[in-house]
Amino acid sequence: MRPTMSNVLQRSSAGSILAAVQLDPTPATKVLEVMSSSAFEVIVCLAVLRLCAICIARCYNARTRAVLSLASWLIIIQGSQRLQGIVQSSKEVLSPVWYATLRKPVWNPPPWVFPVVWIPLKVMQVFSASRLWARLEYRTATAPAIILFVLHLALGDVWNRQFFIKQRLLTGLLVIGCFWIVLTASALLFAATSAFSAALLVPSIVWVAIASALNLDVWWLNR
Repeated sequence: MRPTMSNVLQRSSAGSILAAVQLDPTPATKVLEVMSSSAFEVIVCLAVLRLCAICIARCYNARTRAVLSLASWLIIIQGSQRLQGIVQSSKEVLSPVWYATLRKPVWNPPPWVFPVVWIPLKVMQVFSASRLWARLEYRTATAPAIILFVLHLALGDVWNRQFFIKQRLLTGLLVIGCFWIVLTASALLFAATSAFSAALLVPSIVWVAIASALNLDVWWLNR
């Protein structure tokens, strides 16, 4: 008995659905992926900071130490996202078309706003972390404030990949929520040592809260 066109289409549709289900990782797998990616980036960044601290310790000129400290955090903050390319598949690329087709809230900022806002925020983060690091005598793995700050960087990088590249709206929402919590916690620890360093992180906390709300609305509208 020859299959009808309807049967063929049904089987094809069922096969496509099954393939999609098989390709989509389980929630546990996604959580493990986020945790392992974040942990890898934190360990590497702390190791780099430790090497930088050794170099700084050999300098006796205060100005040179300050410049090296700023350079160290510039490398960490601006270069941390590159590490995710080592952990994640290099075949995955950003799809601007995908994001453009998503339903967004009416208050969604235009695309040019995001880089314009992040540039000064990153600059303030560099000065904030550098100042605090000097106050902590360039400790890394033994300084909870530094560990949390680096963890927030890792979570931000993981969120970028989960949301924009892997196109996982709900996973992205959960990650950016953790991102905001860890950033806020690190700012509170900063305040215990340097109120000025903590104040420099406040604009980032506000902006990440806005980005989290946007992620929530986008997920809700496209669920």
